[in-house]
Amino acid sequence: MKYKVAVVGGAGHIGLPLSCYIQNAGIDTSIIDTNEENIDKINSFTPPFLEHDLDNQLKKALSSGLKAFTQIEEIKNCEIVIVTLGTSSNQQITDKFHQLIETVILNMKEGSTLILRSTVTIETINSVIEGVNFSSKKIDLFYCPERIAEGKAFLELDKIPQIIGSKDSKSVEIIDDFFEKLKFRTIFVNYEEAVFIKLFLNTYRYAQFSTINYFDNIASNNSLDFKKLLTIASDTYPRLENVPDSGLVGGPCLIKDSQTFLNSYGDPRDLITNYFNINDDYIKNTIDKCNSYFQDKKIVQLGLTFKPDSDDLRDSQAIVLNNYLIKEGFEVKTFDPYINDEEELESVLDFSDNILIATHHKIFDSYDLESKKVVVVGDK
Repeated sequence: MKYKVAVVGGAGHIGLPLSCYIQNAGIDTSIIDTNEENIDKINSFTPPFLEHDLDNQLKKALSSGLKAFTQIEEIKNCEIVIVTLGTSSNQQITDKFHQLIETVILNMKEGSTLILRSTVTIETINSVIEGVNFSSKKIDLFYCPERIAEGKAFLELDKIPQIIGSKDSKSVEIIDDFFEKLKFRTIFVNYEEAVFIKLFLNTYRYAQFSTINYFDNIASNNSLDFKKLLTIASDTYPRLENVPDSGLVGGPCLIKDSQTFLNSYGDPRDLITNYFNINDDYIKNTIDKCNSYFQDKKIVQLGLTFKPDSDDLRDSQAIVLNNYLIKEGFEVKTFDPYINDEEELESVLDFSDNILIATHHKIFDSYDLESKKVVVVGDK
């Protein structure tokens, strides 16, 4: 079976690696995205963000026929349309997502297949199914949630089973063939199950990171060095082998999906709500450490992205921390090697001997900070 695929939102962190992967599997693929800057970079063989092996995969995909457009009309000849745009628990953003899906459906050809890969609720899925244009065009809808760690798409895409949420077991011939061509192992569930799995996974991950921050908060309140104690406790101790380090918990998925889980299923024991509070307290404790450890209110903050060795600023708690520091009267200069030019580093480091490592990029370990006073927020 031959068909064309369009990836809406295909110039982003989820859509671009997926688009390259699909094209490189021999399937004619088009990227549709309103981000003109990213589209121009893609068409110039330039990755618009950091992703393992993206440079090589993008060149290979473009050379074999991958195309990138800004016009939604380009989907009209595609048998499969995949939506990879980021969503939010914010109602305004959710409404815009619904409007986009309506526009996508209007431009899809009759009898084609729509795959939603973004975070959605069952209400969103039902609203798509109940739409007049969806019914009249006889479109098949599948919810196939993204579960790939950012930066590791080409390491994980063919390793992690693809969850496929569908209304029933019918009309799965195209979707089954599509994922078989991609060499994905598939697991079919209903819509409700697929939604719960996606929201549960990221809420659970948020809970893991938040729980370790909870113990760090308690240690700080008792004048104990939690990082030192965690290192000792986990030394050759298998039951703490995979324990995360404490640190800032952010990014485009964990907070948003945890809030969406709470909105969708409730929080009868206020557990998720308390995770949010724990991470707010963690930021406040970090500021307390700066107040007590540094001799003045001038700080160099190293790291702004949401996680180490990434250039992604979306929902970065390092930026939230920076805003709090400024509100608390600190004078802060920032540097991030994935955002700033390297030649700026020396002048930034000259600003103060007080160093706050907010996002622990590996390259920071090579910096000469021996004469500085250093507070490390975390290693996430």
